[in-house]
Amino acid sequence: MKTITINARGLACPEPVLLSKKALDEIEHGEVVVLVDSETAKENISRMAKHEGCTVSIKSKSHDAFELHLTKGHTTKSSRAPEAREKGHEEPVVYLFDSDFIGTNRELGKVLVNGFLNAISSLPHKKSTIIFISNGVKLTTHRSYVLETLEKLRDRGCEMLICGTCLDYFKIRDKVKVGTISNALEIVQTLTGAAKVVTF
Repeated sequence: MKTITINARGLACPEPVLLSKKALDEIEHGEVVVLVDSETAKENISRMAKHEGCTVSIKSKSHDAFELHLTKGHTTKSSRAPEAREKGHEEPVVYLFDSDFIGTNRELGKVLVNGFLNAISSLPHKKSTIIFISNGVKLTTHRSYVLETLEKLRDRGCEMLICGTCLDYFKIRDKVKVGTISNALEIVQTLTGAAKVVTF
């Protein structure tokens, strides 16, 4: 069984995920061992590998130092494609928020954000993802004026991806209350794989 080892320590997001994905693409069967030094990189790589159909095991080496073993075998993403096609009626829709209000008037814009999120929750159930980038990530944090609405959307199965780089820029990563802290690769994959992208 082929094994590839990647030292992704000290690399900024999304480089650890990109390197891990590239290594997995190079092998049909085998293992990719990835060394990382942050909780964020560990979570992002684990989520990507599981999405690709790999099994993931993690060894903690020390504080914020991890060794990830990504095993690629017969159960891959492509093997699940027929199932996805059978669920064609549940085509994924992505809603993209790049600001914490809509339009040029902040107060009116907040009313609009709340209204559109409530509208999303009232639509017939379908596979949907809300992506937050730039100032939009602030909507997912402590004391956000739409936090309750987002929690209701989460509870009904709506996935939420939040740009980790944006959170770090604003220094608010520790204030996130709802959603999954994500990375550029996962966000782009979600956007390109959507049947429709709605930008607010």
